[in-house]
Amino acid sequence: MKSKIKILAVTIVIVAVASVFLYAPLTNALQPNGDPESDVEILNDMDFKARCRGRPRVKARRGWWFLNHSEPTEVDGAAVALFKNILIVDTGEGQIRIHLPRAWTVDGEVTMREELFESGYLSEGETITVKALRADVIDKEGLCVYLLLGYEIINESTVHAHAILPFNIET
Repeated sequence: MKSKIKILAVTIVIVAVASVFLYAPLTNALQPNGDPESDVEILNDMDFKARCRGRPRVKARRGWWFLNHSEPTEVDGAAVALFKNILIVDTGEGQIRIHLPRAWTVDGEVTMREELFESGYLSEGETITVKALRADVIDKEGLCVYLLLGYEIINESTVHAHAILPFNIET
């Protein structure tokens, strides 16, 4: 009798371990790749579980919050640098950081944000105008924290670069 219980216990353990090895890769396949720079993922993509529950993921909710609480603005200044996905612009009154989407169109050609500087479209110290969406996160006396998402850049040669986003912006 004891050997039957041992065999049953070993079988249950083997099935449990095998289930974990089968289940984990499948659930990871349904998860986003964790790339915070994917704007389409933030605003448009929902994993299978979230669709089943009828609730958008946290990233999608943040994206919708941003879109509902933002307004168009323009930033004029000199391009300082591009660090990861942030364009730093010196306005004369201080530096402003603007999130740039991954892909852009310049003269009908699709280019990545890093190539904006590498291709010569932008250069350090060049005067630019950046059209962006601004959402105030904290706005109280003496403190203003806001987010900027750039959707159009105009360089000194008046060449326009437009962000490739999953939505259209008309002002």
